[in-house]
Amino acid sequence: MCGYNPAAAMPIVLVLILSTALFVSSKGSRVLVTLAAVEAGAGPLQIGIMFALHGLFPFLLATYAGRVADRFNNRLLVYCGIAGYAFALALPWLAPGLAALYLSSALGGFTSMLFVLAFQNLMGVLSTPQTRTRLFSWYALGESLAHGLGPILTGMCIDHYNATVTFLVIALYTALWLPVAYVFRRHFPGAKQPPGGAQGAARGSRELLALPAMRMALITNGVVMIGFDLFNLYMPVYGKSLHFSATTIGLIIGAYGLAATITRIILPFASARFGERRILVLALAIPACGFALVPLTGSVWLLALLAFFIGLGLGCGQPLSMVLAFNAAPEGRSAEAIAMRLAVSYGAHVVLPPLFGAFGAALGLAPVFWICAMLLAGGARLHRHKA
Repeated sequence: MCGYNPAAAMPIVLVLILSTALFVSSKGSRVLVTLAAVEAGAGPLQIGIMFALHGLFPFLLATYAGRVADRFNNRLLVYCGIAGYAFALALPWLAPGLAALYLSSALGGFTSMLFVLAFQNLMGVLSTPQTRTRLFSWYALGESLAHGLGPILTGMCIDHYNATVTFLVIALYTALWLPVAYVFRRHFPGAKQPPGGAQGAARGSRELLALPAMRMALITNGVVMIGFDLFNLYMPVYGKSLHFSATTIGLIIGAYGLAATITRIILPFASARFGERRILVLALAIPACGFALVPLTGSVWLLALLAFFIGLGLGCGQPLSMVLAFNAAPEGRSAEAIAMRLAVSYGAHVVLPPLFGAFGAALGLAPVFWICAMLLAGGARLHRHKA
């Protein structure tokens, strides 16, 4: 970590290790839930409702969780998030069936939001304006590595054992990181609430929404996360309709993770050279083309190539939207701003999966991919006009 002394680097290293390790669980479990639901007889609409439940409680409670982090510290969110997420993953092993999958999705969405919010806020708190894009790129790089590794390992575990046992394996793996977080808890910095900060947090979020930079960050993140979520939701369903194995589906999704990894390595240099606005235009236009082409092929290799190009674009959009949200926040309200960004993401998760699930059930999967392509293209056009 060039440019950081050991004392300053240790908290950053800890956050990066914990976030990457837990992203392996969350990225793998998303594929696992989808495939387990298909095996249990769920259709596109039921799977869409399941993913809507994943976003419901984070959408309702993310802002309040952000205020907790701003007023106190991020440790409580980390502890509760890891423990709760491990329990959520164990539920389909304890009671296999669609009911457990619905409950696991709801609880897992809320608890994973807690540690994601804490880690994103910590990345911003530990950074300076000069290092912020770099640190958020490193954070997103860990997520993209997990996005490649998690689905592949999950698919292999399903093929070797079964989906029920795989839930137990991921739950145990997640729980192992709780004592690590506790042992190194002193490295989590406390909240940086300014005088009167608690009163400021209680004022609500309207003044944050009044900031043009915050609104643009939220819109950008919403469009990016629509593409990200629909890819993870419907690519496994599409692969299953083509009779691909779980390992093959995991490899296709892993191609997305590989591309996002490459993108996030070069993002700090590309942003410095070309500017964030131009990068965001490409970050939305490229996956729009990829989504439009997905329903036109049934080839494993072409789907993997399209997943790679989708990952190139969406892999840029996520860390840049984090930077935009953190930079737009007033002093002492960074976690609330990050939480608002997450709330927008999860709000899209609540509305769009069942909506697109209904489209998929009525018209097939192709319109789902094409609608997503149009939304991404609209976001690219918006940023192009702002450039």
